[in-house]
Amino acid sequence: MRFALPWRRIAPPAGRAIGALATRFESLGDNCEFGLVQRYCGVEPLGLFRFSSVEHAALIDALETDFRHYGAADDLEILASFTGRLYVRSRRYGFAYNTSDFIETTAPETIHRREIGKIAYLKRRLLEDLACGEKILVRKGDTDGQADALARAIRRHGPAPLLNVRAAQPGDPSGRAEARDGWLAGHVRRFAPYETAYEIDLESWFDLMTDADRLVRARGLAAPAPVLPNLLTGASGRAVAHVLGTPTDGVCVFGARQRTDRLDPNAVHVFSAWVWVPASFRGERVGAAIGHFRLGWRDADLDLRECWQRVWVAARMPDSYRDLMMGLVVVGPVGDRLWSAGRRLEAAPLPGPAPQPWAMTMGLGPGL
Repeated sequence: MRFALPWRRIAPPAGRAIGALATRFESLGDNCEFGLVQRYCGVEPLGLFRFSSVEHAALIDALETDFRHYGAADDLEILASFTGRLYVRSRRYGFAYNTSDFIETTAPETIHRREIGKIAYLKRRLLEDLACGEKILVRKGDTDGQADALARAIRRHGPAPLLNVRAAQPGDPSGRAEARDGWLAGHVRRFAPYETAYEIDLESWFDLMTDADRLVRARGLAAPAPVLPNLLTGASGRAVAHVLGTPTDGVCVFGARQRTDRLDPNAVHVFSAWVWVPASFRGERVGAAIGHFRLGWRDADLDLRECWQRVWVAARMPDSYRDLMMGLVVVGPVGDRLWSAGRRLEAAPLPGPAPQPWAMTMGLGPGL
């Protein structure tokens, strides 16, 4: 007896492995099917909604509120399915996903603590990806009107392209993408049944990824952000600790003066850094500074603790200044502590992609 493979073996495009292609995309839900497509391609990328149930209206709400409420201690509830497997649900948005834990073996409060930190990390990562426009965002089954609304909500954060995927009807070209007004439309031969999401038509998914990737690159819908040089002198990627002393005008500054007379005064520059705010931090603000100049900025979200998040400030620096202080600005009581890493100064209005520190490094002396 000869057994057939569930899909034919597809030769990837020259120079592009199937796994590398799959990591170019990130799921925005409906269900876990596209997350399993990536798994079948041999990769396990991180993603906030990779294995989540996500309703369209809730996703729009989350994008418009910067995911602010998702993952808060009072937002997450740990529930048990009829099989005893525990799953996580957001009270605000209704997002839900399974864990690998069962009620007989794991206390729900243990999972609750773990998932708060996990979601904080993944939503910050998604917001950075949206701003950089590096990923093609995949959404299943929306109507044209829903895709229009979702594309507008995504563009509020950055240039990442949206690929809206539907199951092919008679006459629809399976495995092909086409450009619409602000998003891409594509079809696969069929979706996997919701109750058996692993029964995937990988062949048409792979063809669609290949075509969407080709179309995005050819049309310049969202090219990967270039890696710009770091203009800071003496920049180091290691994590350093900052202990708040007596503030000046209510603000503690951790940084150094940087030469600015060699920079283009007509260009916007952005200073950025990764910060780790511990649970014990009592302060009111953690942000970034280029002197007292500021066009756009992102301060740390103080609802997020025990995780890395990126702060930045963009400014034009007048040519009348020879140097300016660049670093972190922190408002908080004397003795409070936090950490930073990966400081960068770039000639751009938004910070470019930068690797997030992999792990918190304790036991370091106070930094600048």
